[in-house]
Amino acid sequence: MIIAQIVDDRAPEYERKSQRADFEALRDTHDVRFGDTDAAQIKHVYASSAYIAQNKRLFAKKELVTPFNLPECVEEKYFLSPQPSVLSTSTIGSFSRKSVTQLIEQTMARIHRFRDDVTWKLFDHAPSPQEIASVDVWVDPAVKEDDYDGFVAEAMAANVIVVAARTPINDRRCEKGRTGFLVPPCDPNELTHGILTALFKPEVARSRSEAARQTVSKYRCRHRMRVLLQMYEHLIA
Repeated sequence: MIIAQIVDDRAPEYERKSQRADFEALRDTHDVRFGDTDAAQIKHVYASSAYIAQNKRLFAKKELVTPFNLPECVEEKYFLSPQPSVLSTSTIGSFSRKSVTQLIEQTMARIHRFRDDVTWKLFDHAPSPQEIASVDVWVDPAVKEDDYDGFVAEAMAANVIVVAARTPINDRRCEKGRTGFLVPPCDPNELTHGILTALFKPEVARSRSEAARQTVSKYRCRHRMRVLLQMYEHLIA
């Protein structure tokens, strides 16, 4: 099958990371090409919600715009458990985007009322497995329900405990709080409490960390590929 992967200029990081994972999973068994091509049997567009809203015809012949109910998957490199860094301070990590900047600042100010040994690393690019492993707690302070960009699944794959805003996607990722700490969105007080608990109460964090390790295989790309290839085959039938 010849598959053209097309990334909309406004595509969020979630769609971009999905494209990278799909490419790695498909390239050994299919002819996967980046960018539009007339030779393709399938054109898979990784798009922003704005693109989808502006294009009413989402499922044209041989063209697929990524539906948001596809299983999420994580690139294999995140499952390799890189050696964590040894730091003298407790470290939080997050994927930085404009929508969460104010909440992070408010939360960090509250953390510093109680602790002066906590730092917060912000990544303005897709964090590598080594970068995620360099932190003690991974935080997704998403403030919008359609914000999927928190790299929560990658943190779980890398065996890092997660604190996340209770958005619909994070509720699924954290299995309603079983595999990670969930806090109300846009609440710096609750976010502070969740982070400090994850960092300094290992007896509370341990059960979530163990549950995450037991269930993280749900992010293996084979689950997404099974659904995605069925969609492709339906379009070209």
